[in-house]
Amino acid sequence: MSERDGAGALPSVLVTKVRAAGRDARRSCGPGGGGLESIERYNDLVVGAYIWVPDDDHPGAAAAELANLPFHWLREWTLWVGVECGSRPDTALHRLYGTVTFFEPDAGQMGFSPTGGHPAVALPVHRIVALSGDRQRRGPGQVPAHEPVDEH
Repeated sequence: MSERDGAGALPSVLVTKVRAAGRDARRSCGPGGGGLESIERYNDLVVGAYIWVPDDDHPGAAAAELANLPFHWLREWTLWVGVECGSRPDTALHRLYGTVTFFEPDAGQMGFSPTGGHPAVALPVHRIVALSGDRQRRGPGQVPAHEPVDEH
């Protein structure tokens, strides 16, 4: 997916555009149930009431926020991650469903184990658009491993 991006790769124009739209939508809905380090924020994330959007200049406040969530509990929930797939400049956004296994803010990597028994992957943060839960489809067997996202 991103092997050819190179060291120090930055988010593409597509990723920064979709992230900005996500931040704007999140502001119009309110900040979520709790503070940045609260269990309420965690609860909002896993049920889809809060969408985490990475920093464009990673790591930053968003990276610190995610790093402070209780990751040992995130492994118990099916979440989705919006990610840019393919070789640049011919990329597309996909939504992957599965569990977050780790987050290394300094390395700019998120571990993700897709549903359906697919091998776990390390996602580079510069390719991630957003992360959240799904209110309607939260358990194994209820979600596909991935689906395309219409970025327009």
